[in-house]
Amino acid sequence: MLAVSWFFSQFSRDENTPPPAGVRTIPCTAVDRFAAKGLVLTPGLVINARLDTRILAESLTRLIQYKFPRAGARLAFRNGAYEFQIPKTFDAETPAAVFTVDDYPEAYDGFGRPQIPSALTGSQPSIHPVPELDEFVRSKMCPKTEDDFLQPNVPLLHVHFSVFRDLTFIGVTVPHIGFDMLGTGALLAAWTRVINGDDLDAIPGMEWNAQPFAHYVPASDSNSVTSIRTSLRGWFDLGWLSQLSFIGRFVLSSIRDPKEVGYLVRVPKVFINEAKEKIMNEIKAQGSNEYVGSSDVLMAWWYKTVYSYRTPTDHTPVHLHFASSLRSRSVFAQDGPLAYPYINNAISYLPVPPIPLNAFVTESLGQLALRIRRAIVTYNADAAALRADLRWLFESSNATKMAFPCPPGAEFSITTNWRDGKLGALDFSGAVVSESKSEAAAGRVLFVHTVITMGKAFPLRGSGAVFMEDEDVVWMGQVLGSKDWERIRETGAVVFA
Repeated sequence: MLAVSWFFSQFSRDENTPPPAGVRTIPCTAVDRFAAKGLVLTPGLVINARLDTRILAESLTRLIQYKFPRAGARLAFRNGAYEFQIPKTFDAETPAAVFTVDDYPEAYDGFGRPQIPSALTGSQPSIHPVPELDEFVRSKMCPKTEDDFLQPNVPLLHVHFSVFRDLTFIGVTVPHIGFDMLGTGALLAAWTRVINGDDLDAIPGMEWNAQPFAHYVPASDSNSVTSIRTSLRGWFDLGWLSQLSFIGRFVLSSIRDPKEVGYLVRVPKVFINEAKEKIMNEIKAQGSNEYVGSSDVLMAWWYKTVYSYRTPTDHTPVHLHFASSLRSRSVFAQDGPLAYPYINNAISYLPVPPIPLNAFVTESLGQLALRIRRAIVTYNADAAALRADLRWLFESSNATKMAFPCPPGAEFSITTNWRDGKLGALDFSGAVVSESKSEAAAGRVLFVHTVITMGKAFPLRGSGAVFMEDEDVVWMGQVLGSKDWERIRETGAVVFA
């Protein structure tokens, strides 16, 4: 009966449809809608041991029940708005998450299976094909679109285990409207604490009714507009002629280079650290107190590589956008950061002032890294502007407006950095089966394989993510046109496997 109630609550057009019985409701925020774009995300963890799936499922279920009930919610569309419907109790008919298992008695290697990229070596950056690992991190019945999650009684979390004698794949599939990657990382970190025997009472959780952005929601009886902005910083509200120009240029570039291709980018930390040290020495020699971080160097190197085949006379403006977590910002109640883990979306986009394309060809790595660092410092120092961004986002239907990442005639790139999610540091040793426990460091993450799907075609060209690091390597996934990749290969700026 609960599933039937959910069905009518989700798809009824009645503006006064009550929520179904047995649930508590929380509205999705403007940040959820702005980030979502209809995407479904699966971070897939490759663990270096055979794990006990019973321990994995039971521990995550308990964690959701007692610490993260929002993670066990259902996504619904009721009375013209998206919301999370959180069951008051979880049971066999209303599970906290869906778990599926494929059990392989043999070792992973062999049978023509793809190589796990963690085995790759070398001290210089390199480009590698994405291994075909999707079948090991998503079950065939796993939801693939946001609409799939709107069906009756479908939990937000779908966890798939592929278990081999020597490896375990853990795929955690979620709709982006419900989680960002750092939120998923916070849930996974808490999960491993339960697996390894920590007391539930000692693990920070998230209350079912947490609404840290509530003070940005305009009062229902308010018609005032508090912001004079037409868009978020770094994004453009284009007139219809400019929109046609932007779309036409994008379509033309897609016709010239129609095939989008994703590659893995492997960047050894020794390479990043040596480059950073050289840059810092140059900065100090100039008598400056500025600095660059390893992520600044990584991004500067990447964009210098991407544009290595362009001409030194090309002055096209390039707009870079970096997804940035709001959790540590002073934008919440009492102007302080969040004091608890928050699994839902809490990201903004940090814009770097437009950089002439030829600068990526002619400027040093250190100069480009400083451009990025200065943009980050400026962004972080202006909490008032960030709060204004949020006020604009929550006004009216701004979260669903079409915003453009650059004006016509410019270029753009959007990168998400998941390093703070520390997916490579997760420890599943408490679930390692007995015959594997003698192995050193069993239960560690070898690699993170990501899968992204959506209901409608959405261009990913020019986007990427830094999704994992371990002691030795940082891994990125990047999407470009196939001809762009070939031109980069021809420059010799980076080695292609």
